[in-house]
Amino acid sequence: MNKLASQIDSLNKHLIGSLHTSYPFGLAHGKMGLLIYLYHLYDYTQEAIYKEKAERLLDDLLENALSKNAELTVEEGLCGVALGLDYIVKKQFVDGDINDLLSGIDDLLFKKLVFGNMESRYSLSQLIHFLYYIYKRLEIQTNDNERFPFEGLAIKLVNQLADLIDASFFEESYTFSIYQYHVPILMKTLSCLIQYDFYKDRIQKVLEQLSLYMFSHLPHLHLNRLYLLWGMLPLRDCSPDWQRYVDELRKSINLDIIYNREIKGRDIYISNGYASLYFLLEGLNKDFPKYTIPFNPHLIYDRIISSDAWDALMENEYYYNIHRGLLNGFPGTVLALLNIKQRYLCE
Repeated sequence: MNKLASQIDSLNKHLIGSLHTSYPFGLAHGKMGLLIYLYHLYDYTQEAIYKEKAERLLDDLLENALSKNAELTVEEGLCGVALGLDYIVKKQFVDGDINDLLSGIDDLLFKKLVFGNMESRYSLSQLIHFLYYIYKRLEIQTNDNERFPFEGLAIKLVNQLADLIDASFFEESYTFSIYQYHVPILMKTLSCLIQYDFYKDRIQKVLEQLSLYMFSHLPHLHLNRLYLLWGMLPLRDCSPDWQRYVDELRKSINLDIIYNREIKGRDIYISNGYASLYFLLEGLNKDFPKYTIPFNPHLIYDRIISSDAWDALMENEYYYNIHRGLLNGFPGTVLALLNIKQRYLCE
């Protein structure tokens, strides 16, 4: 562990030293994700250098990223930056009026959605992410006038998605990746939107349409089953059929298969492996105690710290460059380690 601590320290220094270069500004792989990482590092360690670098990075993002010429997507563009800003304000890492901060992005998204040809410009997964962004913006509006434009955007996107989704949407890749399997985040987003009354009946119809594909089988990968369970649990009360499917999904998940067959040695990131497994189990057990899946956090911790991915990050510049983001890289994995250590290893 002393070797790993030294490696993580070196990786953090290298990361901080490279932020002034042409680093992308997105949430998944860029500066917004690293901003979240640095604020969490400060929260865990109370080392002032992390807060100082986070504040400088925030200033840079606010000055340079919020441009009308920037990409809009959640993974790489402005909507992801907006979700990140919303997150750090809610976590009280910073103070600010989030509606004021995001008004420009909201206006740009509104123009693109209303007047642009979204189906040809963005992928199905990107449209789902836009819908999730709209839900997060709806969540904090306090009156009908503020909610109205977001409700209109949500209605447009729900109908677009209903027209675009077919059986191919439910297909899996051979290995787990949050970038390849989008059913869970769609289910999660629709479960959040259905709580509002403005389009409840239509969303229920869309869910019925989707259930024709979903209820015919379980995902092949057990980690995808866990991911889908996370997305579907809020919908379990839609009907007895949804309840039965959720129950079957829960019973079918075998963690041993995930540990020993599905996650390989270097799969330690949120995007593809142990960090994702930990956060899914932890979140599911916290939010849905009735569906708790007992797991061994020490095992996940040991698998992460013993991975040769750390040596590859130190020795292979190409490998480092593709694994330096929050979701697909070591920052998200370090946060998983710190979370496990704080919750389970310091008792």
